[in-house]
Amino acid sequence: MKKRSLLLSLLATLAIGVAGTAYAQTVLRIGYFPGPYADQFKRGVQPYLESQGIKVQATEFSNIIQLNASLMDGSLDANVFQNRAYLDSFNAQHKGTLEEVLQVPSAPLGLYSAKHKDLKALPSGAKVAVPNDPTSLGRSLAFMQSQGLLTLDPAVPAGRATEKNVSANPKNLQLVLLDAPQMPRAMPEVDLAAILGNHVIAAGMLLSSALALEDPAPQYRIILVARNDVAKGELIKKLVTGYKSNEYRRFVENDPKAKGFSRPEYWQ
Repeated sequence: MKKRSLLLSLLATLAIGVAGTAYAQTVLRIGYFPGPYADQFKRGVQPYLESQGIKVQATEFSNIIQLNASLMDGSLDANVFQNRAYLDSFNAQHKGTLEEVLQVPSAPLGLYSAKHKDLKALPSGAKVAVPNDPTSLGRSLAFMQSQGLLTLDPAVPAGRATEKNVSANPKNLQLVLLDAPQMPRAMPEVDLAAILGNHVIAAGMLLSSALALEDPAPQYRIILVARNDVAKGELIKKLVTGYKSNEYRRFVENDPKAKGFSRPEYWQ
């Protein structure tokens, strides 16, 4: 009798363990910044995942480093906030094992002003706010160069320039380095601001209000990212299917906030 009770107890423990494992495999833990990519996931992708029996645990972060650190330590399965240039930089600096899974519709960087209607109207000595993280700074300076506002040292690799690599500055623009999320709030204090698209939308602004709007190069388009040990797993495959679904595409294309977004190649 005791042996039978022990056997039943072991079987029950095993069943609970198996059930717990199966349950864990049906939970997707995803992270992002507050803003358009979070909204698009919640309204365009999450319903599909839930229809497939997947429970979604979505977490919003305010710190850019924590988003990838949480993915590295296993707290998250995936995140959607960064571009390939930032991902490569993070992996190199932190010995990361994160990999690109899928490109998603992306809000471009733009040049915005609360004081001027045209880039040509910028006065000599104008203050220009630019993001202070290396990837976004290099991207902003490259775009400013494309608009004829300054010239960068051609010896510096594309997208790697800092304020120290400006070789010509005909209007003597004063570069003000700020945290990227602060840029919209800083607009009254500067003449021009180079703002990432997700922060524009999160601040209630329209991409179309930019004085100039970039067509993001592939390395600057937003991507879905996972650790390399889970990137090809069934859970991430389901997530990719949700992002590639017609339902998600229709949601994005009908979303007024997404007007001006670049489209991923697989939508062409």
